Amino acid sequence: MIKGIKIFQKVSVLHGHCHKCKTVYSIDYETYGPPNAQKKAYLNNAHYLKIGQSIYVDRVFSNAVLNGVYSFHASTAAYAEFWTNSFGKSHSVKLPRRQIWQTFIQESIRTVSEALQITFETVDNLQIAELTNKAFSVLGENGGIQLSNGHACSECTQDYKTTSNYFP
Repeated sequence: MIKGIKIFQKVSVLHGHCHKCKTVYSIDYETYGPPNAQKKAYLNNAHYLKIGQSIYVDRVFSNAVLNGVYSFHASTAAYAEFWTNSFGKSHSVKLPRRQIWQTFIQESIRTVSEALQITFETVDNLQIAELTNKAFSVLGENGGIQLSNGHACSECTQDYKTTSNYFP
């Protein structure tokens, strides 16, 4: 488990299960419905996110990933290397790029869903590529991001330049 920049190993994570309706209550989602058509509801108010088979992160960490990727235009591989070099090496923990991508997608889904005041739901057990496509089709708007509608500050809306300014 990663909480902020601290790493905790051998942490138990509990799940709940209703024997009557068969809903499974996890740390960051709920699954429900008949076994052949189970649905997954992503919880916007989850305090932790599952980003691998046994890797959980808190929302401080997931927000840092989102902000790092957006603010520094960092690739998930670059962010994974930064995090591992900065925090993981002292605990012999290497965080792979795919876990950073999973974190980015999970946090993005919850951030946008919460702002839209909806619960994002999919069929259960989607691969990350399918989840990304589903999230974009549900949360995106004709190739845009709904939260950016009407945003036109001078920093974001600049004339297109075929070449960048160069100052020797």
